[in-house]
Parts: sequence; structure tokens; C-alpha cells
Amino acid sequence: MKKVYFYLLIIFSILFFPGLIFADMGMVIWPPHVRLDQSAQNAIVAWDGQEEIIILSVDVKSDAKAIALRILPLPSNPTKIKEGSFDSFEKLVEIMNQKIDVIRDEFQMLGKAAEAPVPGVEITFHEKIGAHDVTVVRVNDVDYFIDWIKNFATEKGLKVKQISEGFKKGIENYLKRDLKYFVFDIIEPEEGEESINPLIYRFESDYLYYPMLISGISEIAESRGTINVFIIAENEIPQTPFREFGFGWWETGAEVELTQEELNQVSEDIAGLFSSGAKVRKINYHGNLNIIKKDFMIYPPGIWKKYLGLGSQGEEVRALQKILINEGLWEAEVGATGYFGPITEASLAKFQEKHSSEILRPIGLKKGTGYYGEKTRACLVELSIEVKEIKEKVQWIRNLAIGMRGDDVKALQEILIKEGVWEKLDIRATGYFGPITKTALIKFQEKYTSEILEPLALTKGTGFVGPSTRAQLEKILTE
Repeated sequence: MKKVYFYLLIIFSILFFPGLIFADMGMVIWPPHVRLDQSAQNAIVAWDGQEEIIILSVDVKSDAKAIALRILPLPSNPTKIKEGSFDSFEKLVEIMNQKIDVIRDEFQMLGKAAEAPVPGVEITFHEKIGAHDVTVVRVNDVDYFIDWIKNFATEKGLKVKQISEGFKKGIENYLKRDLKYFVFDIIEPEEGEESINPLIYRFESDYLYYPMLISGISEIAESRGTINVFIIAENEIPQTPFREFGFGWWETGAEVELTQEELNQVSEDIAGLFSSGAKVRKINYHGNLNIIKKDFMIYPPGIWKKYLGLGSQGEEVRALQKILINEGLWEAEVGATGYFGPITEASLAKFQEKHSSEILRPIGLKKGTGYYGEKTRACLVELSIEVKEIKEKVQWIRNLAIGMRGDDVKALQEILIKEGVWEKLDIRATGYFGPITKTALIKFQEKYTSEILEPLALTKGTGFVGPSTRAQLEKILTE
């Protein structure tokens, strides 16, 4: 019976897809009096656990000639931006509906129906791509961000606009979550309606990400619109993480499997993320954009392994902090640091109270404790998406010291970060062995004194990767 119900859910939730899907980026518009409707924007999001591809296009309707600066925040510097095709959207809908037709035919004889599911700025890239003038900047401070927009207006001979406080606070939220790369996409719509070819963005990300908040804080925030997103991942895509948004009217369509050949028909770029097909689920929102207060930001459950409390540090703490900031539960000027202090404890207590039915009630509590224990971890796992664990074999075949570069240096740095000995948590693994790496390595060697230093009759770390240090690194990788 469960299988029958599942198929019927698919029929009712996906069969009547519109030809395209709609979503929203943030937008700043010149001149100020122009009415520009950006309710129709198309989005496909594919994530393999390490890399993500977003395909975005936009349909715009303007009552006069205008210049629009579309803004897309990203968790890392995009490795590729190129022009896409509307064929990706049309082919995805076609394939999914063909599968639904087969299922529908199987169940026509049942005569049963089912309810639908409940619902300082550094420029890193600049290029004209079709109708788009794309610039990617790394933003380290919200004031730099605002100044960049003002300078943009000046260069275009436009009147400098007053940026709202809500917009500024929203950008601060992104920066606190270490989302420092912003894509500026300049389009110049004419009066009337037109469709602009999609762009494909590819970037590294250790969590599934889709920007929603930017729509709720920009100049299109007063609009009422529809946001539909296709989420593509290798494993099952649960509905729970998307139902947690709690604003407007959300619907999560049923899940459909795509073969590798079908993925290729949709997008060769997306197919390249997967080796043997993937699953797709449609997420749909109806309502006012100005009540959107957070992004899709969903980690794989494998990151939630340790018990955390005051004094804990590392990437798991940083991930938890990013979620707390995204949830609007973080009341501090500082962003995600990777160190579990009083700010994290207070924010986590609020998270526990927000999810009291899953975390607090089962253990007879009404107030959050701020301690990350079994129930809190289970709640975060429930809000996760499983991915295939990808482990690349690192060859520790050489000694490492200051001045060296390479994948083995980057792998070393990633281990030092996970081991909690990396002091500069605002600097990630770079592949370059500098003073920061040496300092962290010394702490690592002293942490494993019996394995690394004692066999060499040493009591202090050296900051040099020799045979005994390599052996310990290899041991950690294989555990």
C-alpha cells in the first residue's frame, strides 16, 4: 500500500509541472521609477556533496528601458560560469513527465486518488556572456559591498541609490556565514517582456545551497511570486529540510529517479557530477518574497558526528554556527569562527527550543541547554541530505616544509583544521605551506607525541612533515 501511495504522490505532485520553473535573485534597479517584474526566473540545482551547479535564467517585464544589477551570493569562488540553454529545463520536465505517464497508466485502473503532498572588494572574474555582463567579487565587509554598488551607479551615470538597512543586514548575514563571493549580473531589459538565456554557475560547496534570502532583502522583495527549484542529488532527497522554512506556502513534490543518459539530456555539466544517475525533487513556494528570511543550506549527515560543547572547535562547529546564523538565531557581530563559545551556546539553546518537540520534550526539558548532545545531533541529521562519501587517496610520498605547495599540503591543512589545531579559522586550506600551517603542524605533532615525537626522542613539535608524521596522517585518513 505504501508503494501505491508513493506512486500516486508522484502523479499528483509532478504531472502538471509548468514548462519552466521560477525563482528569484536579488536585484537593484535603475532608474528608480521603473517597474521591473522578475517573478519568472528558472533554477536547477545539482549537488554531489563537493561541487554544485546552479542553472539560472530569467524572464523580465519592464515598463521602460532599465538597467538591473542581479546579485547571487555563493559559498565559494565559482570555478566556471558559462551560458546555458532553456533546453535543460524543458528536457528535465519532459523526462519527468514521461516517467509520470508510465506510472499514471499503471494506476488508472485503481480508481483511487491521493492528496497532494503538503506542501574590501576583490574582483575575481569579469566577462560578457551573451546578454549578461558578469562580475564576481569577493566581499570582506558589508560597507565595501555597498560602496561597490554605489560606484557601479556612478560609472553608469546613474543616480546613487539609498540602500535599505534590511538589505545591509541581509548581506551581513551572508558574510557571517562565510558566503563572501557575489556574482553581479548586469542586464539591460527593454520595455516589454523578454527571456534571457540562463547562466550556469559551478562552484565548490560542502553543503547543498540555494540563495533565497537575497530575494527577501532586495528591491524585488515587495513582489509576490512563485519559486520552484529542482533539487538533484545522488541519494534520496528528504522533504523535511525544505518544510523547515515555515514561511509562505511550501510544497515538496515527489522524488523521481534519473538515469545517467537522462541527466546528459538535461545538462552535460550536471551529468558530470554523477556516475550512475541521480534523484530529483521539485520544491515549490507561493507567497510574498519579503517574508523569506533564510537560504536553503543543507549539510550531509556525516558531518554531525561529535558531541559538542563549550571549548569545542573545528569544521563541525563552524557548520553548526552557519546553520544558526542562517536560522536567524545568532545575536552577535562576529560570524562563524569554528570555536564553540558562549555565543554559540546561547544560539544553540534557541535552536533547541525552536525544535523542542524533537530535542527537548523527549528528555523532559522546556529550555534549551546549549549543549550539542544526542537529540540535537539527531535533529540536525533529520534536516540533512545524504551524499556518497568521496575519499581521495592522498599519497604521502614526500617530506613537507615551509614554502612547498601541492595537493598533499592541502590535504595536510584539511586534517589540521579537523583536528582543531588550526588557529586562523578565517583562512581555509590553500595548498601552500606557510607559517600558519607550520604552527598548526607543531600543535598536531605535540597532540600525538607518543606516535610522532617520542620515537624520535623529541618533546617539541618541529613543524616539518617527516616519516613519523606522514605515518600518523595516513592512520587518520584510514580511520
